[in-house]
Amino acid sequence: MKWIETAGGPFVLVNLDDVPLWRGCEGDYQQACEVDEITGLVGFGDPERQRIALVFEDEPLSTAYLTEHQAFVQWLYADSEEELIEMVDSQISLAVWECGPSVEIRGAAILFDAAIPGMELASDDFLEIRLRAGSYRVRTADIEPGGREAARVHQLVLNE
Repeated sequence: MKWIETAGGPFVLVNLDDVPLWRGCEGDYQQACEVDEITGLVGFGDPERQRIALVFEDEPLSTAYLTEHQAFVQWLYADSEEELIEMVDSQISLAVWECGPSVEIRGAAILFDAAIPGMELASDDFLEIRLRAGSYRVRTADIEPGGREAARVHQLVLNE
């Protein structure tokens, strides 16, 4: 499973075709850092045709994507990846969710460190996801069943 990290700031989820417009620390990073919720939206790119990025707050947590749950999993603590993923699989249906914003996904999107300009991303810097095009609500839960594992989960749920 592929895990990515940030240098200490937030992650952003951006539609694949909009990634080259993200300026990172050269312009859009500060706005992403100003999101004071667990998740939020920021506009970027041409002011006349703003693109939208979904921001995951600025905790530098190792993050992976679980396709079967349409969810980003952030590693709070666990002895191993296997134990963390097993815990998420068994506990996600019991999670207490906090609803966040809705974001339009146009098929493919990538998650990466908000400090990196989109034009400078290397293959190890991002997670690519593919979803049916549509509007998705992000919901977040901290899953901590009381054992030796805990994760923050950001799930994308299609708005019907």
